[in-house]
Amino acid sequence: MSEIQITRIAADDESALLTWNDVMRTAYTRGRTAAWWRSAETTLTQFAHPRPGGQDIALAGRLGEEIIGGVEISLYPETPTDIELGVLSAHRRQGFGTALAEAAAQFLDDGDDSSEIVQTETYCPAGVAFAQAHGMSIGNEEHRLLLDLPAYLDADANRYKDSGASTVVPVIREDPDFSVTSWIGACPEEVLESWAQLRVQMDEDVPAGFLTRSATHASTAAIRSHEERMAEQGWTLVSSMAHVGELAVGYTEIMVSSHDPQIVIQEDTLVDRAFRGRGIGRALKVANLRQLPAVAATASAKWVQTYTATDNEPMLALNRDLGFVIADTMTALEKKADHSRA
Repeated sequence: MSEIQITRIAADDESALLTWNDVMRTAYTRGRTAAWWRSAETTLTQFAHPRPGGQDIALAGRLGEEIIGGVEISLYPETPTDIELGVLSAHRRQGFGTALAEAAAQFLDDGDDSSEIVQTETYCPAGVAFAQAHGMSIGNEEHRLLLDLPAYLDADANRYKDSGASTVVPVIREDPDFSVTSWIGACPEEVLESWAQLRVQMDEDVPAGFLTRSATHASTAAIRSHEERMAEQGWTLVSSMAHVGELAVGYTEIMVSSHDPQIVIQEDTLVDRAFRGRGIGRALKVANLRQLPAVAATASAKWVQTYTATDNEPMLALNRDLGFVIADTMTALEKKADHSRA
């Protein structure tokens, strides 16, 4: 077996970063239906301008001059260290993945910024077995679901009249006592505080199985910083918030990449526990999906991708009713890092 050479790619080595990103994309998405991966433009921006206080590390595994696998390590304060590892299918089962995992572990041992908790995600039984062989335990499982966006919008247009962005969107519901406000881009100042509070609540309520939760810092300043970073990376944020009277009780958010818009990303959806069972979640999702035609990049969009915990039956039922189908299942694993090795 040829010996793999593992090195860190400099954040300003654009050519190597793009080659590495393509290898990681291929390793993660091969054989999967409409699996999203980060665009080239977003990759360069992410590594050039990491989130405040943190860093993203790319390790490349080479055979000669060819990158055949890699690792991405995300280090951010007060959050578990996230690791993504991929090897091209033609080079698997030859010990290269193990070599990459050991290099990543050594990198964390040598650094001062890594968390005591390391987490990763995989989409196949072989990936789960590999992670478990390296001391990780299953923490959570989520279905990845896809919605045929053109078909959905076409069917919806035949049923209801679209409403413009930044307005209260009329939706079909049994409960007349809540309203949904929608916008594209930055959160309006008048609802920013409520938006931040709902984001904190989402971090506390989202099903995480046995995974260690990240620290929550969803201040209004953090929201604005996040919006700026997303815009820098080419993302358009599409959002809706539900109110009962003056009280914000739920929200949902979609992300559209201007660089690679074929797969639109459905992010969080939250409804306050006290107000569930009243159709608010459905109203939020429908209102937000109706905004997508106003985002120019979605003209070429084919899918909406979302994740739902395998045991979150109410949300799975809602997604099924909207037309989402299960594409595959993501398994998240974690372990406590061993910094005691020589």
